[in-house]
Amino acid sequence: MAHDLENPRTKNYSQLKSFLISFELILKKGWLFIFVIINFFIHTKKNKYIDIGNYNNKDNRFINFLVKSLKSNYNFSYNISLSILDFVKKIGIKNFILNSTPNIFVKKSNKVKFTLNNQNHKQDELNFNTNYFSKHKDEKLFLPYYMYPKIYNSNYDNLKKFKSNLKLIKIFFSGSTNSDVYGKFTWFNDEKVKLLNRVEIIEFIIKNFEDKIFFLKSYKDFNKIDYLKTPIVLSLNDGLIKKTKTNLTNAQHLELISKSNFILTAPGADMPLCHHLIEGIKMRTIPISNYANLHKPLIPENDYIYFEDYGTLHQSIVNALNMSDEEIKTKQDNLEKFYNEKLSPNSFLQAFENRKTNEIISCNDVESLKWL
Repeated sequence: MAHDLENPRTKNYSQLKSFLISFELILKKGWLFIFVIINFFIHTKKNKYIDIGNYNNKDNRFINFLVKSLKSNYNFSYNISLSILDFVKKIGIKNFILNSTPNIFVKKSNKVKFTLNNQNHKQDELNFNTNYFSKHKDEKLFLPYYMYPKIYNSNYDNLKKFKSNLKLIKIFFSGSTNSDVYGKFTWFNDEKVKLLNRVEIIEFIIKNFEDKIFFLKSYKDFNKIDYLKTPIVLSLNDGLIKKTKTNLTNAQHLELISKSNFILTAPGADMPLCHHLIEGIKMRTIPISNYANLHKPLIPENDYIYFEDYGTLHQSIVNALNMSDEEIKTKQDNLEKFYNEKLSPNSFLQAFENRKTNEIISCNDVESLKWL
């Protein structure tokens, strides 16, 4: 992974840099394995467990949300192996120590097995089916799409402090617009219309609304915004995404979403869904989106602004800029209710405990595209 010629983030790495990164990964895994040993001797116990086994070939993007949702009622049991280090890395050391137990200490009758895309799974096994974009009956149990996964490790409960923020920005977008990453996205909707990719969307908005845009270069520029003259705020990073080289930290990104009435939720690099959609809904910020209709469970269509092509994109921006305060508040209230009932970790815990099936439809980003 350190020198992947297909990955625009790493294809230009020198052999020396690739070697150093690989060596660093070995050291980090050694550090994580110390906590696996500690967990062998010091671990919590619950009455119910989800058995992830070796976590081999089960690494996924939704595990952070799953652990956050279920950890109040379940521990995650595992086999001690090197592959379990991916699980520790994903959910964080603290979550691992507090919510994980080696399988050797767990009775078989107290646990249910975690499987991934196992069409022949037993009735008493949980199967996370990542065939997300196919047609499914409403009675299926859906694991909602999620915010940036690591938010659920430690920062999720701190987001409530943003709820009282005044919504000063009309329309906000924050993210990378690197054409090598986000310019190659291709998706056709049910009417065979090609969805606009992130680069196309942002370039169109800049071209057609330039006099209404404030370009936010850093968090400290927030106080320079004239909200009447420049109601659209774009924080663009056209370089490759690197966690140490972004205009905003993740916390600042979420704070500014909470201070916005609308969030422009452009597609991701490989698939239409993007974490910004869920982050916006969590923050009572109305999505302007060309893919929100693909989310499962379905987001009420009256509570976001949908666009399909350049014409409807232009109209969606105009509609957002001119929407009445009363209509904005109605949509925001509806989104908050929808999030609490359908998208929050607590709502999934309740749905999970009341489930009528052990098959859970889940989005695992690129893997979910392979089904198509």
